[in-house]
Amino acid sequence: MEALYRDFAMAFEGKDKVLGEFLVKFTADKPGILAALSNVFADHGINILNISVNRTQLLLHFVLDLTNMDTSLNDLEKELKKFSFVEWVRYRIVEKEAFMVPSMILPTFRDNQVLAIELGKIKNLLPSPEFRRIIRDLGIYDASLLRNSNLGELIKIGQFRGLGKITLTERDGVITIRSCSELSDKHVIEELMVEYYTGFLSQILKSNVEATNRSYEDDCVSISFKVLK
Repeated sequence: MEALYRDFAMAFEGKDKVLGEFLVKFTADKPGILAALSNVFADHGINILNISVNRTQLLLHFVLDLTNMDTSLNDLEKELKKFSFVEWVRYRIVEKEAFMVPSMILPTFRDNQVLAIELGKIKNLLPSPEFRRIIRDLGIYDASLLRNSNLGELIKIGQFRGLGKITLTERDGVITIRSCSELSDKHVIEELMVEYYTGFLSQILKSNVEATNRSYEDDCVSISFKVLK
């Protein structure tokens, strides 16, 4: 199953520090790459604040404290590019008391760039029939690309779409999908689940389905779908 790559913007305190980002494109995913690059930074007194890896795009993203660096950025770039597995290096420096470091790597899913939308904005869009159709079509699309026969595993693809931790139970022709998350507005998740899994299940089962029951328990939302004959 394809995994969702997520890279979030993070806040770092930059008072009296020199902070920066390095983005390294590597040619192949092999053991030891991260260690080799990290050692270069360590050898020059550079503290790594955060590392993220995009194995689909073969990119490594470093957030660094360069305050005590004992070499120039130009020489550091040249040293990193000496490795045979490094295709190219990009970097930028930010010197402010506090700043947000947005990722230089775009989030992707199935090798496509992903656009994040705030939950509050989604809530405003839910009354729109067109928006709900888009979510349902997304479920159909995801299901159409899967080949696994285990329904319990297949529906977990919704986790990669941000629908929380997903589990499934099936009894007497009724499929109940349970989503657990820390998101405060469970109503939004509920409505997204109804549309997404209506499309998803109808595609997988080659039959129409209907949401028949909804319930809440702590941080979880459960929705039952009846398979229509």
